[in-house]
Amino acid sequence: HELLSRVIGERVAMRLELQAGPAHIRADAGQLGQVLMNLVVNARDAMPDGGTIGVRTDNATIEAGGQSPMHEMPPGRYVILSVTDTGTGMDKATKERIFEPFFT
Repeated sequence: HELLSRVIGERVAMRLELQAGPAHIRADAGQLGQVLMNLVVNARDAMPDGGTIGVRTDNATIEAGGQSPMHEMPPGRYVILSVTDTGTGMDKATKERIFEPFFT
């Protein structure tokens, strides 16, 4: 939290909504930290006049044979990490290219 707060500066507030209790995940800590840092920096850049960045974790269970918005995920328990901001958002042209390699 301290590192992220230093990166976002004084004009941007950070709101954490983290699930209580331990959550065990299989992930590379360095890669997960880099993803979180990139999302927070992008959110900060979308709010040049200030705003709020939200970081939230949720627990989710995908049942066998059940309907899920994440159809490719096998059944099991998962942790969802969400990063939101109160920035200006993306225009339609940007949204259409967002997953292109090397597009910024």
